[in-house]
Amino acid sequence: MKTFYNVYGKSICVGINHLHQLTQCLAICAFAAIGGGLFGFDISSMSGVLGTPAYKKYFNYPSGYRQGGITAAMPAGSLFGALCSSFLADRLSRRTAIQIAALVWIVGE
Repeated sequence: MKTFYNVYGKSICVGINHLHQLTQCLAICAFAAIGGGLFGFDISSMSGVLGTPAYKKYFNYPSGYRQGGITAAMPAGSLFGALCSSFLADRLSRRTAIQIAALVWIVGE
């Protein structure tokens, strides 16, 4: 058993099983934080692309509303995918849902 102390100075005895659960929880939280950071990086990289001549030429020099719609399509697609993922995973399986998401991502690239 290991003894840890919480913020109030009280000792907490943690066995191997609890330590393993804590490690798993911290790993899951770390991956979620990395995912959130990568999503923020995607959003911020979009703002760097908006002013380039290639972007403007490809989208035929979009007006303000059209450019807002193009920019909002990425988070809207993320929201749609997040809402659909649990239903797909429940019906098919997590593995199949991940494979479908990877296929959609490849086609969308």
